[in-house]
Amino acid sequence: RNVVAPKPYRSPGTRSSRKKAADVPSVHPLLRDVRKLFLKGWRTENGYLKPHKWNLVDIITSEKSLDSALEIVNSVFSEFYRRSWTVKLEASNYRFRRPEVDDRPDGGRQRYAVRHWSPGRLTLLYLGTVMIGLTLIEDSEETEMAYVRGDYVPVATLSKRQIASTWTTHKDLPSGRFRLRAYSPYGGTNWQKEWSVKKDQDLEKFAKRVAGDLKKATVEIAEQYAIAAEKSRREEQKWQEQLERMRIAEDEQLRSESLGKSTGALESLIADWGKAKAIENFFGELEQRVEVAPEHDREHLRNRLEAARALTKAPDVLEILKGWQTPEERYEAKKSAKSKY
Repeated sequence: RNVVAPKPYRSPGTRSSRKKAADVPSVHPLLRDVRKLFLKGWRTENGYLKPHKWNLVDIITSEKSLDSALEIVNSVFSEFYRRSWTVKLEASNYRFRRPEVDDRPDGGRQRYAVRHWSPGRLTLLYLGTVMIGLTLIEDSEETEMAYVRGDYVPVATLSKRQIASTWTTHKDLPSGRFRLRAYSPYGGTNWQKEWSVKKDQDLEKFAKRVAGDLKKATVEIAEQYAIAAEKSRREEQKWQEQLERMRIAEDEQLRSESLGKSTGALESLIADWGKAKAIENFFGELEQRVEVAPEHDREHLRNRLEAARALTKAPDVLEILKGWQTPEERYEAKKSAKSKY
């Protein structure tokens, strides 16, 4: 919704768009004073930071490796800045998606105790009309742990005697090694790429390689988006056609019900009219008989006739006719009510 269709990125073609080293800030604007914000919060079961603040750059790391993580991200963002590419926290990320984070490079079985921090806004790189999501993840490594005095301690730090006196298990602990993940945030697309960061990595060269790869990736992202948009358009068209069929069926059912109810009401009116006529004829004939009855019985019979009239209520067919609705009137009345579709 409200997303500009991405198109492959094309460089301006001039070097004037690239900033000089002296013009690039030492700390990217997104990273200024964020260290203390990452440290305020909780920790996952395996030691990753879960800051209170939601609107921070998308970094999954431990406290021990936080400075290294910020250095890596700053190098990459600085390269983007030098190229006049914009990186920012997207304010309306409801329209986008972010893949779930797994600190294990190769994944694994589901873990219920580990739930990583998820930012309130995606960290997005803007390359022309293409947006690319970014997440820095500190990899974990499976570590054998021993339970000692109410806490888990790496077996490698214990003596054989200490290990023999307790029991051990395995946990995925932060390793200090990182990978940068870039992904397409557009619904219906699945482009994703990761770069491993070595401990002795030349971050400047690393950032340039990432920038070059992302520039090329805009072609694939734009193609995936076009396919997803066409699929979405067809599904929407199919849904609208289904709604139209449902509307027509509902309309036909409404007309059929209106005809049935109007016909039923008319038949009831005819029956009431017959009843009224029968009552009227009955009392009319009685009145004629009373008038020719013996004179000494006439008064008594007139009183009985009036009493019988008082007990008999003939339906007012004219009032019933006023309230009767034609099939079209019933149909229009029901149609004016809100349709289900």
